[in-house]
Amino acid sequence: MTSIAPVAPPAERALPRWSARACGATDRAAVLALFADPGFFFRTDRPDTRAEGEIDRLLGDDTRVLCADGDPIGLYALEHEGSEHGCHYVLHLRLRSDAPTHWWREAYREIVRALRWRHELVRLSVRFPEFDPAGLAFARSAGLTEEGTLAGVTTHEGRRRGTVFFSQVWAES
Repeated sequence: MTSIAPVAPPAERALPRWSARACGATDRAAVLALFADPGFFFRTDRPDTRAEGEIDRLLGDDTRVLCADGDPIGLYALEHEGSEHGCHYVLHLRLRSDAPTHWWREAYREIVRALRWRHELVRLSVRFPEFDPAGLAFARSAGLTEEGTLAGVTTHEGRRRGTVFFSQVWAES
């Protein structure tokens, strides 16, 4: 009798090679295309309504272009939360809305691995609007701690909506 090794579902099989780079002039067209996606909530809850100048203000020196097999698929940025010496950070992470949830998890793992190489992390926070199914699905499936919702901070489709806070905590080293 021949035994057959289990095979991962097709969607889980092919993970891209992840890379990131500083957001520069050569990425301008790709970055603007990301913001044309109405579900691309990178530092905004209304991406597809932003003019180029407003998008430029959302992108800081800390913004990095996230690439899957060399193609821009998202953005991320890290910023201190609280004291610069507290090792608490906020990660702004966004992938295109057509990116599967397992790509989000894998990209997050790779980003965290790189961040921990350069920074001591005690607490990493990520936040997603209540109306963001991709971001919420990622955070919940990645096992991040759901800390609660700050209600009524934005209006979406005529209703006041909140921001959901998630985190991951590491023991101090």
